[in-house]
Amino acid sequence: MPAYARPPARVSQPGENIEREAEAHAAAVAPTNSPHPTPDSAPAPVPTRSTEDSAGASSAANVGSTPPPASASASADANSPSARLPAYAAGRVEARRGRGDPLPADARAPLEDHFGRDFADVRLHSDAEAARLTAALGARAFTSGRDIYLAPGTVASDTEEGRHLLAHELAHVVQQDGQAAATLARAIEPPPPARYHETERSAAALAALDRLEIPAVKARHLPLYSGLAQAHQLKRVRGYGREGADQRSVWSRQVEVGADAVRERLTERGIPVPADPSGRVRLKLHRGARTTSKRLSELQTLLRIPEWDREGRRRDFQVDHIVELQVSGQMGSGVGNSVENMELLDQPSNSSSGGTIRSSIYRKLDGFLDTLEPRPDRAGFLRGHDLVFTSVAATGAGSAATGSAWWTRAEIEQAHTLGTASAPTAAEDGDRAGSAEEFILSAAPGGIAVGRFRHSPGAAPTIGATQARALAGLRITAIALTDLTGTPDGPVGTLSAEWDLPADWQPANPAITISLQGDGEYRGYPSALPGLDLEYRHLSPVSFTRISTEDGELYAEGTLTPSIPILAAPLTVQLRGRELGFALDYGPEQVSLPIPRTTIDDAWVSVFYSTTRGLGVGGDILYSIEGAGSGELGASVSTGGGVAFEGGFTFDPALFDRARVRAWWRDGRLGAEGTIGIDTPDKIRGIRSATASVRVDEGRWSFNGSAELSVPGLSQASIAIRQGEGGLELAGDVALATNPAIRSGTLHVECAQTDGEWKVAASGTAQPAIPGVDAELAVTYADGAFDARFSGAFRRGMLSGQLSVGATNRAVAADGSPGGPPSAPDAPIVVYGSGSATVRIAPWLQGSAGLRVAPDGELTVSGEIALPDSLEIFSRLEYDKRLFGMSTQIPIVPGVVAEVGGNLSANASVGPGALDRLAVRIEYNPAHEDDTHVTGEAHLEVPAQAGLRLGARAGVGLGITGASATGGLEIGGALGIAGAAEAGVRIDWMPSRGLEIDAEAALHAQPRFRFDVSGYVAVTVLGASLYDERIELAAYELGSGLEFGVRFPVTYREGEPFDLSLDDLEFQVPEVDPAAMIRQLGETIF
Repeated sequence: MPAYARPPARVSQPGENIEREAEAHAAAVAPTNSPHPTPDSAPAPVPTRSTEDSAGASSAANVGSTPPPASASASADANSPSARLPAYAAGRVEARRGRGDPLPADARAPLEDHFGRDFADVRLHSDAEAARLTAALGARAFTSGRDIYLAPGTVASDTEEGRHLLAHELAHVVQQDGQAAATLARAIEPPPPARYHETERSAAALAALDRLEIPAVKARHLPLYSGLAQAHQLKRVRGYGREGADQRSVWSRQVEVGADAVRERLTERGIPVPADPSGRVRLKLHRGARTTSKRLSELQTLLRIPEWDREGRRRDFQVDHIVELQVSGQMGSGVGNSVENMELLDQPSNSSSGGTIRSSIYRKLDGFLDTLEPRPDRAGFLRGHDLVFTSVAATGAGSAATGSAWWTRAEIEQAHTLGTASAPTAAEDGDRAGSAEEFILSAAPGGIAVGRFRHSPGAAPTIGATQARALAGLRITAIALTDLTGTPDGPVGTLSAEWDLPADWQPANPAITISLQGDGEYRGYPSALPGLDLEYRHLSPVSFTRISTEDGELYAEGTLTPSIPILAAPLTVQLRGRELGFALDYGPEQVSLPIPRTTIDDAWVSVFYSTTRGLGVGGDILYSIEGAGSGELGASVSTGGGVAFEGGFTFDPALFDRARVRAWWRDGRLGAEGTIGIDTPDKIRGIRSATASVRVDEGRWSFNGSAELSVPGLSQASIAIRQGEGGLELAGDVALATNPAIRSGTLHVECAQTDGEWKVAASGTAQPAIPGVDAELAVTYADGAFDARFSGAFRRGMLSGQLSVGATNRAVAADGSPGGPPSAPDAPIVVYGSGSATVRIAPWLQGSAGLRVAPDGELTVSGEIALPDSLEIFSRLEYDKRLFGMSTQIPIVPGVVAEVGGNLSANASVGPGALDRLAVRIEYNPAHEDDTHVTGEAHLEVPAQAGLRLGARAGVGLGITGASATGGLEIGGALGIAGAAEAGVRIDWMPSRGLEIDAEAALHAQPRFRFDVSGYVAVTVLGASLYDERIELAAYELGSGLEFGVRFPVTYREGEPFDLSLDDLEFQVPEVDPAAMIRQLGETIF
């Protein structure tokens, strides 16, 4: 497709993820003070360019169809003009692909080491066309595929700024390498949690972690490592462990040395091979080796893990992972532990390579974690995150590559290990039979002759110094032969010997006697060697239950269980003549620290021994103790020849500033000593500072120190640092300081880890300082917030009710409730609260009201009081008052009298008096009761009635001695009103003067008299009423315009009884003429 027909290629913009990542690589290679074109690193590879104002390097899109086309960016608008490479420019880039100059040799090597990639195919363009293309993009440089275009005047690659620019562009080459949307893996998956904040140093540290460094002995495998990195498969998986790896077993099961291959190699070396598969091959396996006699099948087994290198030198080999299992993206099983990923590597190189890679990873990871705030714990971080490596570099670390030796699987299976084998000479092969004067000691049935012992017939052979060591591992002291020595088989005698072993290995029974079995005429071999128990002074005893002789040497394998509890796996000890040796690489599953709550996070401890090299121990154990921190112990051999572990322990740096103490393992016990402390105030909110001395005695941690607190509300501000049942404890009981809500109290304070963060928390109780509150306050402290609360019954003064009160350093909302965190570390403690109570202002006046607690702790009642509908302040009182009266009898004739009488009386009743429609406001503080002020309005209602009674009586009576009889008419009238006397009352009450109510109540009316006319007859005999009858004849109303009423004062003084006397009543009585009214009534009636 012609260039003009292709869609415009995508160009990345400054600030995009791939630009940040490229800049991180550039900063790692050549830090510069020039402005960085992009911030931190992150994945997303698209072709990029750098603008003039960014002063950095970037890359442009590959628009061709053969090389990878540009991918769409997630962070820039693909339709914006600045995000597109013009079609004509894309065509020019495509036409010039691969035509530039190679990288300068002096710059290429370190950059290839950094990226772990061969840059031989990268081309630089700095000619006139490159000038036009960079100008079209407004860039100093851009990259498309493997072509880098530089603007005129770009700095040279031999300067820091030039290397910085070149590293930036080469990062884009790697980003676009091999696929259209190639992605540089993020170094950590998943990314660190949001609570860990990156700093300005994080990007460079992350870029350094992105590159895996492998030791020199692994450099020949660099292409394999790089291929895995480009495929995003080179990683240390989260929670990595080697459980189940056992690569030696995998190798032994799956590697087969072909019989045909063995025959072919033996023939090439001129070594006769018997046609019978059970026949023996006599040969020397490598340079300097003794002549041996092996069946073909024995050779196949022996060659699976040879004991010599390709030059024929004696070497111990171990099964090694080509791509170290720890970075293969696998655990103890899977592809990483398959035989395809295995070879044989000499023991020293193998022991060092894994530890070297591991140390490099941990060093870089620690460097990255150090840039985070707060700093995560390494062990915990590795349990939750993959470490992904996108580039590889070989370094000179570890064992030297020139000193290493290896065998590949193909070489083993094709029997190339026989490349230095040779056939024995005739002299080395020796005679096959002895004589009556010479006894031949062979290594095994049909084996080679290892010693010749001359003797006189019937006499014991003479043992010379050389002959005494005919069987390596034994010193022969005597040989006793029987008369059957000349027979080809059966018992022919005995051999007496002493074990001949290195001084560090002491046998339980130094002397032994071995039976000799016939192996031809005058020839015999040792049979049924006894077991051997040895004491190795540096580790522990070892037992060899079965010992044989091969090629003039003792051969046995025994098991040594180290007496050091830290090494939990037994060692296989090999005995070859007088040479003893063992080697084992202990992984985390084979290491144990008998310390409570201890986890082995990682371990690589190599323990090896040979008679010539002695004991060797190396490697490290990484461990963590729950609730405390993590440490490491480096293995070594002490000056006394014993195994020692020295290192340190780091308490959680998220808690302590001074967190490191010395640690060691000696004499079967862990020891430690040092000082830890917190120096940054409020590094852990609530702790001002801390210091403690640390020791481990008899396997137990001990701490002696204290932490000074910055918890608000405390008077005693320190807690102890000690060893508790659950590990390190920062805890103690502290006294509360007095405040408006708290008189005294105690808090139990602890600093503990929650969800990965150290926090101070406290709880306790306090005695209240608020009068009327008798119950304890519950007090808590968490994450800087102090809270003391009470809710319950309250009684004080004229108040009784329910109250919720608290003290806090948090903000108190308008509704009186605390919320949110404290506004500042030194935010003051304020008191808040509310409730409701019954307010008994006076015996006759009580109601319910709201309570409020002021910030200074004083309780106030402010606002209207909810009162009953009516409050009685005095009871009903009755009054009667006779205004005038008359009564007379007028004699008419003896025994007959005229009786005339009349009266006018007033009556009244008042009460009960009651206040209703009350609206009372109160301002009351129990601490200042004298200042209590009650104000309000009320309606005074006094039910009252008043009346006048006018009576007139006229009649004729008969009087005799002892009896009288009277009859006549009685006229009576009543004038009355009934109702309620009302008055508005203003209440103003203070304790100093009490409640005073002054009002005047009155009733007024214009009633009419109501008269009733009744007849009556009354008979009295001897003073006793004999007959009295009234008959109502009629009723009439008379009168108008009569003003009648009553007025009385209402005066109440608190503490004084309410008293209304007749003198207080004022009647308004109309002018009434009884005679006239009677006449008027008479006229009406009659």
